[in-house]
Amino acid sequence: MSMTIHIHRYVELSAPLAHTQTLLTQQAPLGAVRLGSLWRWLDELWTIELRSFDDGRMLWQGTCPAVPKAAVLASATLHDATIATHLHLHVALDRPEAGRLQWGQQPAIKRQLNRLVDTALMALQAAAIEHRSPAATTATVPPTLDELAITLRRTHPHTVAAFEAMDALPSLEAVAQLDQRWQATEHGQVVSDSYERSASLPPTLANFDLVYAGGGLGLLHAAVMATRYGCRILLFDRSEVGCAHREWNISDHELHELVRLGLFTPAELERVVMRRYGDGVVRFAPDQTGVRPAELHMPNVLNVGLDAAGLLQLARRKLEGAGGLVLDHRTFRCVVVRQPGEVVVEVTTEVGVVERYGAHVLIDGMGATSPLALRRFAGQPFAGVCPTVGTVVEGLEQGSRPDQHNPDVGDILVSVTDTQRGRQLIWEGFAGRDDELTVYVFYYDLLHKQGQPSPSRQLRNGSQAQHSLLDLFEDYFRLLPTYKRLGPQFRHIKPVYGFIPARHTQRRLTVPLLTGVLPVGDSSAQQSPLTFCGFGSHVRNLDRTTALLQQALSHNLLAPQHLGQISAYQANVALNWVFSRFMQPWDSPADVNRLQNIFARVLNDVGVDVAVRFFQDQMTWHDYGRIVNHTLAIYKPIIPTALRVLGSRDTRRWITDWLRFSGAAATAALGRGLGERLLDGVERRLTPRYPAAAFSLKARRAEWRAMGWA
Repeated sequence: MSMTIHIHRYVELSAPLAHTQTLLTQQAPLGAVRLGSLWRWLDELWTIELRSFDDGRMLWQGTCPAVPKAAVLASATLHDATIATHLHLHVALDRPEAGRLQWGQQPAIKRQLNRLVDTALMALQAAAIEHRSPAATTATVPPTLDELAITLRRTHPHTVAAFEAMDALPSLEAVAQLDQRWQATEHGQVVSDSYERSASLPPTLANFDLVYAGGGLGLLHAAVMATRYGCRILLFDRSEVGCAHREWNISDHELHELVRLGLFTPAELERVVMRRYGDGVVRFAPDQTGVRPAELHMPNVLNVGLDAAGLLQLARRKLEGAGGLVLDHRTFRCVVVRQPGEVVVEVTTEVGVVERYGAHVLIDGMGATSPLALRRFAGQPFAGVCPTVGTVVEGLEQGSRPDQHNPDVGDILVSVTDTQRGRQLIWEGFAGRDDELTVYVFYYDLLHKQGQPSPSRQLRNGSQAQHSLLDLFEDYFRLLPTYKRLGPQFRHIKPVYGFIPARHTQRRLTVPLLTGVLPVGDSSAQQSPLTFCGFGSHVRNLDRTTALLQQALSHNLLAPQHLGQISAYQANVALNWVFSRFMQPWDSPADVNRLQNIFARVLNDVGVDVAVRFFQDQMTWHDYGRIVNHTLAIYKPIIPTALRVLGSRDTRRWITDWLRFSGAAATAALGRGLGERLLDGVERRLTPRYPAAAFSLKARRAEWRAMGWA
């Protein structure tokens, strides 16, 4: 009579298939120690033989001379993930009970076997990580493009080759510099002299109503403030204002907001629309998940591909036509604040000349690495990040298969395999002009204090403690053929990239604003932490934020408690933080794909209208209840899974967010019951005597409209 113990594991090794096979030929994944021709394992000496098969399987068979009829069989099935390898391991131990082995010892032996297998797999993961090339981000970016290419070619050969082919080495330099700024952000480095309170202000070259730092999303905001409200505007950027290092997609309904605001005509917008397509798909690789695959198809969601640079250039012309002053190649140095409504902004030119401009408010549009965002949050401005890289390409193989280019279908969220180097990589693709496709790859992650990951995350992600666009670009150029088939005329046209931040916002003001400074875009990080549609969120809330800013200027409501109500914050979006956490692997390499296939099934079941509202930040209280209840109905382990992923602290935060969300929904329902005419009348009567109260009411109503709750 004998007993058999079975152990199953599914893990990722951060090394290509060939190197993983080499590692496994050197060390059986059993935790055994080689002693010449024998192995010490489970306190006995064993003979272990390895057999390899053409289909990639590896089989270890072991016998123990001291324990007749004892045997072990370990089977490893390897799945090639290009830059990583997924290992399915099955260990079966067969041992007789005779004499020396009592039945009661079986649990102890099983625990010991589990420990040995886990130790062996951890050793394999560590050996796989050592195989990887070290990060090549240098302490300083080399002064010339040629030196930069030489430095990076040693560790990022695919990236350098692709950027050279695109004639985009200046963009490679910008990526390297952005990496450095982000590393400073992750390590909590604060530019101490970027913000100053002073009893007197220095002299200025000119004075404006608003000064905008950054020429990205802030350019659209500035153009509305100038053209619609007649504000005197200065806008500057460290590079050329109107350049873009991303491409944007949106829906026609959302894009029409720019027409409704009077910023552009339909004909002008049509010139920057590259492509419309009818269907958007969410698809996660189902192969190793053990659940039924489910795709989510959503028409009219992110289905309009825009020429981002063309749109920004058009906005620049509108701003300048309305009398705004636009300055290229000006670097933000600091802002000096006397009191709310009185600030001076210092910038430097390319040759180091200091210029000073006065304003009522500085609009911080300097993005994820804004020194003012760092100052405001004491070096920890964000809770999460979505590193994103890609290229605009042409010459992909055309067709209707998922790995072919179909210009009538956009990929919203797509995975093609399980984790790679501890990250669940997600692809996005939307068509442009002719046969162009804008392709992004990205992943969701948390930021840990001082940029140091937990030991488990460090094991999963390897030796790098920071996020790097250069490293992600290197993976992107190797992995692109696993997402889409490359045709004979394939080529990269231009790079797109960025760090997209997210902050878990339990309330509208997690930290008070800096006096005199209003953040917009990525520096405020109020877009959804799930979809990361910063452009869509900015456009949907553009009427809201510009109208509120105009009222604040008109009534001198420029203190932090007033300006803090001018943002793209939405109570329903804060809840998406929980959903974004399930996009980050926690145990098995298939965790994310498994749960997202279940979630796609849930959204299919509750209806495409709910899915569309979810992805466009207009989820209602009833929608959320339907999603949660249906998930509980079809996937019973969701509660222990959520507790495992979130932990007690974030579970409490989720409950708090839900209560705030419920309170906002109840208040909005009360507002709808009172009616627009009554609320308009209340707002008009409050404005002359109680402008702050009227402003708060206007801000709440604007939030309801942005959420589709009005």
